[in-house]
Amino acid sequence: MAEQSSRLGVASRRRGSFGGATLPALLALGILAGCGPSDEIRRWNQSGLEQYGLGDYYAAIGQFENARKLDPERPEASFYIGRCYMRLAEQKMREDNLVAGMRFCDRAASEFERSYRAFPGYSQALQGQREALKLRGRQQAAIDIAAWASAHATPRAKMLILESRELSQAGDLDRALRQLKTAVALEPDNAPAHAELGRFYLRCGNDREAVAALRRAYDLDPGAPGVVSALAQLDALPPQAESATSP
Repeated sequence: MAEQSSRLGVASRRRGSFGGATLPALLALGILAGCGPSDEIRRWNQSGLEQYGLGDYYAAIGQFENARKLDPERPEASFYIGRCYMRLAEQKMREDNLVAGMRFCDRAASEFERSYRAFPGYSQALQGQREALKLRGRQQAAIDIAAWASAHATPRAKMLILESRELSQAGDLDRALRQLKTAVALEPDNAPAHAELGRFYLRCGNDREAVAALRRAYDLDPGAPGVVSALAQLDALPPQAESATSP
């Protein structure tokens, strides 16, 4: 999977990393709250972090919830749970299960907010909430593009788009990408095909390729639903779109 992600330019996160913070640093988070957690809380959190490092996010959430039950007012467990939900949201987005991905984004944002309320000086929790809301916006844009592309693609492009979605949901991202590249090669002036290719890269975290494909879709059809929103999420609106959306 790592090799496949590299070929596709898919953004990947190193296991055991919470948005750039190392596990030892996160285990020391209790210092922020003024006094360290109990040994039992530390054990549950350590166990959760180990499961997180292995990519078993559901098991990790269970361990962190056990830690939180012992002291619901501490910020650590809620922050960790928020990070787990973010990884699950990213997984669902890559699998093209965007509705589930948005639900996980909402849960992540809620957990980060809970962590920040427990310790208002904890800037990482506030940053985590912003990341969750941004990811949710990307997923909503991807949903809008998908609906429009399905409705407006030519029969040949639509067949390739649907095949690509099925392959994505099955985890075969290489073949899914090939189907979309075939669609834009066969019909280079087909806006839905370019939009769907951009949506694929958006879901997989390849922002550079997403911008290129989505801008091509915008050039072909400036009114394409979701395309402007997706470009805005990527901070890549073309000048004419910026002027059209400014008050």
